[in-house]
Amino acid sequence: MSMEANIQKLLDIQEIRHISASYNRYADVADGESFAALWVEDGGEFDIVGAKVFHGREEIAAVCSSAKEILHFAVDSQIEVDGNTATQSSKLLLFHREIDGSALDFACTTTMTDKFVKIDGKWFIKRRQSNIDMNKESAFLKMKLFS
Repeated sequence: MSMEANIQKLLDIQEIRHISASYNRYADVADGESFAALWVEDGGEFDIVGAKVFHGREEIAAVCSSAKEILHFAVDSQIEVDGNTATQSSKLLLFHREIDGSALDFACTTTMTDKFVKIDGKWFIKRRQSNIDMNKESAFLKMKLFS
C-alpha cells in the first residue's frame, strides 16, 4: 500500500472515530437532529439491542430525542476500512442518569457493530447494531427503555 493510501486510511479511521464520539455526545444531550445527521441521507438502520429497529433519519432523530436519561461511553473501537465502506466494532458502557441529576447508575455494556459508507468524501453511519451483554429485560429496567 502506498504512503498516500496509508495516510488516507488513517484519516478515514480518524473521521469514523469522530463520528462515533459525536454519536455519544449527541445521544447524551438528546440532540436528535444532529444525531440523525450522522446517518446516510436515506437514514440507514439503527437496531437498538435487538428490541427495535429504527429506519430513516426521522425515526432515528425521534428515538434519540426521547432518550434523555442515558449516558454513553465508548471503548475498544476496532475499525476496518475497505475503500468507501468500513466496519467498526466497539463496546459502550451505558449509565442511567436521573433527569434532575441526582443519580448516575451503571446500567449495562453493549457490543456495537457498525457499517459506514463514504459518500462524496464524507463518512456516514449506514447501520448500527447494539447487542446488550446481559439479560435484556434487566438492562431495559435499569435504563428505563421501552417502558
